[in-house]
Amino acid sequence: MFKCYYLQSRLLYLIPSTFSREFFMFLNKVFPYISSFKKHLQIASLLSFAVVFILEFLQPFGANNFNHPYKHLYFIGYGVISLAIYLFIHLLSIWYHTNFKRWKWIEELLFSSLYVTVAIVIAFFYTELMINKRSNFMIFSFFIKWFRFVFLGFGIILSVLSVFLRLHYGKKQLHGNQKKPNDNKKIVVKSTLKKESFLIVPENIVYVKSEDNYINIHYLEDNVLQKKVMRNTLSSIHKQLNYLLKVHRSYIINPDFITSVEGNAQKGSVHLKYIEEKLPVSKTYFESVKSSFMS
Repeated sequence: MFKCYYLQSRLLYLIPSTFSREFFMFLNKVFPYISSFKKHLQIASLLSFAVVFILEFLQPFGANNFNHPYKHLYFIGYGVISLAIYLFIHLLSIWYHTNFKRWKWIEELLFSSLYVTVAIVIAFFYTELMINKRSNFMIFSFFIKWFRFVFLGFGIILSVLSVFLRLHYGKKQLHGNQKKPNDNKKIVVKSTLKKESFLIVPENIVYVKSEDNYINIHYLEDNVLQKKVMRNTLSSIHKQLNYLLKVHRSYIINPDFITSVEGNAQKGSVHLKYIEEKLPVSKTYFESVKSSFMS
C-alpha cells in the first residue's frame, strides 16, 4: 500500500516537470521565418480579409444590431487596422531577426500575441472615438473589460490564424528552396588557363570574390562552405554565372543566400547564410541589392 502511494506521488510529480520540459523544448524549436515583405503583405491581407469577413457575415459582439449608413466602411476600417499593425510588428521582427539571428516558436508566439494585442488596443480607440463617439468611455476599467471580451472572442482566433499562415508560408518557402540532388545539374566554370575548369552546381555558389588576377568561389558542399581558387577576372566569371548579383567591384553573390541588407547607399553591407563576415555593397548596387532582398 505504501509503495502504491509512493509511486502515485512520484508520478504526479513527474508529469508537470515532463510537460514543462517538452513545452520548453517546443518553444526552442526553430520556426521557419520568412524575410520576404511581399509574402508578409499577402499574410497581412488574408488576416485583414478574415477580420472583415467575420464582422460582415458572422457579426459577433452584437454587430447585427449596429445600424449606420457607413457600417460596412467602418468594418473595413478594422481590416485596415489589422493590416497596418501586422506590417508594423513585422518590421520590428525584421530588426530582431537581423540583430539576433534567431526565430523560434517562442518568438513566433510572442509576435502573434503582440500583433493581436496592439490591434485590439487600436480597435478600442477606433470603436469608441470614431464609431460610437463616446470619449467619456475612455476609462481604464471599461477598456480592460472590452479588451478581455474581444480578445477571448476574437483575438485568439486571429492569433491562431496568424501563426497558421506564417507557418504555411514558411514551410512552403523551405520546400521551394530544397531541391533533389538529381535535379541539380552541374555547370563548368572556366578559367583563363585552358586546362583549368571547375564543375559545380550553380545553386550551391554562395559568393565569388576577386583578388588580383584570381577569383575565390565560395560554395556549399554537403552544407559545408568550401573555396575554389581560379585564375580569372570577376567580370568573366559574372558572364558565366549571370544569375549572380554584383554588389561590389570585388564581389558577386547568390541572392538566394541573402539574410539581411544593412546601412545605406553611402555605407551598405549584406549578410549571407553560412558566412560570418558582412560583405560590402557599393553605392551603385545598393538599391538593386535591397530590391532583390525585399522581393
